[in-house]
Amino acid sequence: MAGLPGGATGLLIDGRWRASGTEFAVTDKYTLAPFAAVAQARPRDVEAAVAGAEAAARHPLPPARRHDILDEASRLLAARREEIREVYVAETGFTLADADTEISRAVATMRLSAQESVRIAGEEVPVAATPGSEGRLAFTIRVPVGVVAAIAPFNAPLNTVTHKIAPAIAAGNAVVLKPARQTPLCSVALAQALLDAGLPPGFLQLVCGPGETTGAALVADRRVRFLTFTGSTAVGLSVKQNSGIARTHLELGSNSASIVAADADLDLVAGLVSRAGYRKAGQVCTSVQRLLVDSAVADDLAGLLARRVGQLRAGDPRDPAVQVGPLISLAEAERAHGWVRQAAGHGAAVLAGGERDGPVLAPTLLRDPPPGSQIMTGEIFAPAVALAAVGGLDEAIEAVNAGEYGLQAGIFTRDLDAAFAAARRLRVGGVMINDTSSYHADAMPYGGVKNSGYGLEGPRYATADMTDPRIIVLNLREAG
Repeated sequence: MAGLPGGATGLLIDGRWRASGTEFAVTDKYTLAPFAAVAQARPRDVEAAVAGAEAAARHPLPPARRHDILDEASRLLAARREEIREVYVAETGFTLADADTEISRAVATMRLSAQESVRIAGEEVPVAATPGSEGRLAFTIRVPVGVVAAIAPFNAPLNTVTHKIAPAIAAGNAVVLKPARQTPLCSVALAQALLDAGLPPGFLQLVCGPGETTGAALVADRRVRFLTFTGSTAVGLSVKQNSGIARTHLELGSNSASIVAADADLDLVAGLVSRAGYRKAGQVCTSVQRLLVDSAVADDLAGLLARRVGQLRAGDPRDPAVQVGPLISLAEAERAHGWVRQAAGHGAAVLAGGERDGPVLAPTLLRDPPPGSQIMTGEIFAPAVALAAVGGLDEAIEAVNAGEYGLQAGIFTRDLDAAFAAARRLRVGGVMINDTSSYHADAMPYGGVKNSGYGLEGPRYATADMTDPRIIVLNLREAG
C-alpha cells in the first residue's frame, strides 16, 4: 500500500506527524482494494492531542494572524487541487465532478472563515437604563471557548471538515479533529495545508480511528469545551449523552423531501432532482429522498424524471462520463438495495434503476412506496428517490412534519402565498423555494431541528458559536 505524502502519517500531535504502532487501511471505494495506510490513534494519543490543544488554546492567536493563516490555507488548497482530487475520488468513490465541486467549496469556506476571524465583536449593553446603574458602562467581548473537538463524516470529507475546523481557528480556538475512518486522507491534506500556511503547533491536532475508540475517547475528555459532530442520529445521541457539559453542535440524520405543487415548473423540478437526488451517490444529508407531488401532475413528473434518471450513468468514478459512483462500502450498497427491494415488494413501481453491481447501486426512482416503508421513513443515504403522489400542499406539509427529521425541505410552486405558507409551517431548518432540499451555499446558516440535530454551520454562525460572550462592566465616577 502507498504511504502518505510528505511524511504524513494521519496522526498529528503538536505540529508533528507521528506513528502509533498500529495502522488501518484506506480502501478504494470502487475497486474495494486497500491503497493507503494511516496511523490509528490510541487512547494515549487522543490524550496527548487534547493536552496539546489545551496548552495552545491558553494563548490564542491574534485575529489578523488567524486571517492570514486561513487565507493562505485557502490558496494552498486551490493550488493542490489535482493531488487532492486523486485522493478524494479514491477514498470516497465520488465522481470527478463531485470532487471538483467539493474542493472549490472547501476553498471558499476557508476564505469565508478567514474573513470572520477579523469580524468577531461584542456589543454595548445598556445597563445605564437600570435604576442604580446610571454611572456604569457595560459591553461584551467574544472570547474563544478553548478546545474544540470535531468529529466529521465520510460524505463530505473536505468541505464539512473545513466547516468545522476553519471557524474554530477563526474564533481563536485549538482543534482536535477526528475524521471518518473511511475517509481520513482529505483531512490529512487539509491539516498539511494549514501547517504549510503557518498554523503554529498545537492549534490543530489530527487523530484517526474508529468512533468506538478514538471518537469515544475524544467525547469523554472534559477538557473539550465545544464538540461539533456530523453523523447519524443514533451516534449523535451518544455524543450528547457522553460529552458532559461541553457545548455541542449536532448535524444528524435526514429524510429530506421536496414538495411539488400542481402549478410547478416540472422541467425545472426534473432537472434539479436528477442532480440533487443522485450526486455523491445520494450520500448527502439533504439529498432529495422523497418527492411529494400533487396528484394532478404526478404522472407527468414521473415520466420526465424517469427519463432523466435512466440516462444517469453509474460506475467507475474516475470515468468523466460517470455521474454516480459506488456507495461508501459494499455493506451499505447491500443495505440500500434491500430497502429498494422491500419497497418494490410492497407495491412500489421501479421507474428507473433498482439494480446493484457490487458497491454500485444504479440510480433508482420509485413510484408510490408504502407510507411506512423504510425509504419513506428512514434515511437511505443512497442514489434512490421515492416519488409519492399527494392530495395537495396541506397533505405534503403534514407528511414532512410527521417525520422524525427536519433538516431542509424544498417546495416548487409559482404561487408566492403558497410558498410562504409552506416556509412558515414546515418544521425544518431550511426551506428552499423553487429549489430542492439539497441547495446549500456555504455562507448560509445550515442546521436542522427534531432528530436532525441543532446548531448551525456556516462560517459566520459557527465562528460566533465557538466563542463565549464575556460581560465587562465599568463603574465610572463623574468627572470633577
